[in-house]
Amino acid sequence: MLKDLIPGFDDEIAEMHALAPTGWIMGFNLTFRGPEHLFNAYPDAWRAIYEERNYFFGDPIAMWTMTNDGWVRWSEVRIPDLRGVMREARRFRLNHGVAISRKVNGKRSFLTLSHPDREFTDEEIGRCAAKFSLWTDLVLSRAALGPGELDVLRCFRDGLGQAETASALGIAESTVKQRALKACAKLGARTRTQAVAIAVSRNYL
Repeated sequence: MLKDLIPGFDDEIAEMHALAPTGWIMGFNLTFRGPEHLFNAYPDAWRAIYEERNYFFGDPIAMWTMTNDGWVRWSEVRIPDLRGVMREARRFRLNHGVAISRKVNGKRSFLTLSHPDREFTDEEIGRCAAKFSLWTDLVLSRAALGPGELDVLRCFRDGLGQAETASALGIAESTVKQRALKACAKLGARTRTQAVAIAVSRNYL
């Protein structure tokens, strides 16, 4: 799913792998059931231990991302590590890292990256934070558009008018109008034409 939402996904993932050689993870739209979209590139052995011991609820980095916006180096997090999560992580060379967190429309998204040998530089963190901000906008905006709204935008993209769109989709013109208005609002577009342009540029269609 993320591959369809983030342009140049494979190249972006490769850059993250190079920047965080011992692993990284990102999640979007966190709920009590977990993230709506998740990409986990941490070592399989660490992931197995983390899940088996239910470390999430004692992980100071995870706790920081749940309660803060912005970014922080792991070494600067002052939440007590009562279960020794970070000590165990170092067995897998997860020695240094950065956590980035963002809350949009009441839902939390996060990105954490690790490095075995050194702290991340401000420039590296800034670049990652900028990418993550863009990805969050892309993923959450696309996730917010319903199938009906996407169908209407596709018809507009293909040059159909409101009446033609209603006929093609087998719905009332008033329904087409409502879906178009909702799509514009979710995309921050002032017109239908602008909404289509945004949707096309972000590969939503």
